[in-house]
Formats: sequence, structure tokens, C-alpha cells
Amino acid sequence: MIVLKIIGAILLICLLIGFLRLGAILLFGDSLRVQLRVGPIKLTIVPRGKKKPKENKTKPEKPDHKPEKEPRQKKKHSIPKPTLDDIPDLIDTAFAALGATARRACRRVRIDPLELTVVFGWPDPADAARMFGAANTLMYAVMPKAEEVFYIPDPSLHLRIDFDREWPTASGSLGLSVRVCDLLAIALTLVVPLGKWFLRFKKTHKHDKPAHTDEIRDEATEHQDTEEQIA
Repeated sequence: MIVLKIIGAILLICLLIGFLRLGAILLFGDSLRVQLRVGPIKLTIVPRGKKKPKENKTKPEKPDHKPEKEPRQKKKHSIPKPTLDDIPDLIDTAFAALGATARRACRRVRIDPLELTVVFGWPDPADAARMFGAANTLMYAVMPKAEEVFYIPDPSLHLRIDFDREWPTASGSLGLSVRVCDLLAIALTLVVPLGKWFLRFKKTHKHDKPAHTDEIRDEATEHQDTEEQIA
């Protein structure tokens, strides 16, 4: 009976963690502020709190001459570095693996708040009017698509023009959050396909010459030449 209660408590905790929301909020305008969100808790990371000044402590003087050390050999890395030809294959594999899972996860990404106020201004009023018109066209083209992909409950976008201003200004707030279970769903979807890609990539580059071999050889040659000159 006690074991069943412990298992039930663990499952309940996992369920609560799965529905926990993680996110960040960006506030900009006169000042910049960034907050991290873990459930109902918000932590401000920008600007950081002031640190207490450290006390100046006198450090013992170090000797000027340090004993010469032999050059260390770099550790060998068994994992080859991906080339430019491997990156497109990796991207195609990731997008093919995500598929419907990515669409469902994106739909569960919550963009809230979404508040933006932009006041357009420019030394030439005609240029300001052109920028204002282009921004309106872009907003009405992008926002319907964004609302189809993401969950945006209450967008608030305001574009204005002020011919007395010489430069545009912007202020507002942007928040993104997603549940832990959706992040785990994306991660689990990617594990098997990316693992297969990595095995295929490693097999392809199994006989490649490590790039650091020549560097170690050059360092050893330089060290040997130095010893011969000293002798």
C-alpha cells in the first residue's frame, strides 16, 4: 500500500511538472528588462542587481620567473566535426522528424503579452509616410499567419506616425511560454532520427584524418628544433 502511494505521488509530481510553463518576457522602450518565467514565478535577469564591492586584499607577490613546462599534447577527439555538406542533411532530418509534432507544439506556444507601439518619424516626412505604409502592410500580412501557427490570445499592436519626430521609436512587451510536456515531446521525436543521422555521419567520416594530428606534429617538431638549438 505504501509503495502504491509513493508511485502515485511520483506520477502526480511528474504530471504537475509536465504542465508547468517555462518562458521569458521582454519589456523594451525607455529601458530594457528581461524576465524568466517558471510557472507563476518570474525572475528578472536584465538588469542585474547591484553587486557589493569586493574588498581589496593584498596578494603575495609571485616570482617573476616561472619554470618552463613541456608543451602538452592536445587530447584526441573521436567525434569528427561536421562539414558544410553535412549541415543541410542534418536540418532536413530534423524537420522531417518534427513534422506534425512541431506544428502541434508551436500551436501550444503561448505568446502573451504581445504589445507593441511604434511611432514613425523621419527628417523627410515623405520617407516617414512610406515607412509607415510598409509597416502596416507587413503587420497585416504577418499577424494572421502567426495567429494560425502560435497561440496569441490578446495581441495589441499600434502603429502611428508623427511628422514632428526625426527618428522612429518603439516600446512594448513580448512574452513566450511553453509547457514542459511539449518540450519533451519535441525532444523525444528528435532522439531516434538524429541518433541515426549521427551514426551515419560518424560512419561516413570514420576514415577521415583528424585535423589536430598535424598541429601536434608541428608542435613536437618545433620543440625538437628548440632543444637542438639550445644543445
